[in-house]
Amino acid sequence: KLDDLSRQMRGDVKTHSPTLSGEVARLNADDGYGFIVTPDGRELYFAAENLVNTAFDSLAPGTFVHFIEEVAAEGFQAKRVSVPG
Repeated sequence: KLDDLSRQMRGDVKTHSPTLSGEVARLNADDGYGFIVTPDGRELYFAAENLVNTAFDSLAPGTFVHFIEEVAAEGFQAKRVSVPG
């Protein structure tokens, strides 16, 4: 327990981003990207490479998804996008 506490105090403990939920707002199938709308109304960009357990062409506007939010050079984006179930 002391080792765990020491790692935590030094900042050596990796924290995971919280998983968020939203719906696919719109897709650009030709270029392989889309946007997710969050419950608070924000839209986050995601690319086909960010999908975890589904194919890009199986998504449609309104599809419920889980994701993590990360900051990229262009602003906030959805990463590790997955369809629950």
